[in-house]
Amino acid sequence: MGLGHFLKLAGKFIARGFIFKAGKKAAVKGGKVGIGAASLLAGGYIGYTLLQKREKELKRKKEKRATQRKIVV
Repeated sequence: MGLGHFLKLAGKFIARGFIFKAGKKAAVKGGKVGIGAASLLAGGYIGYTLLQKREKELKRKKEKRATQRKIVV
């Protein structure tokens, strides 16, 4: 856990805070429209993070299968 890992986590934390704070302000000012916009922003961010996790998992599985094939052969 080096400095790069720490900065990555800090960036995610800041991005989440900014998105939700902006969504809260939009909801207070815009009512239903603001809530809808905030939901889209938050949903997009959550979807992006889930996609990244899925890609990492698929890559890990692919590497695991490759090492198993090397061991068998």
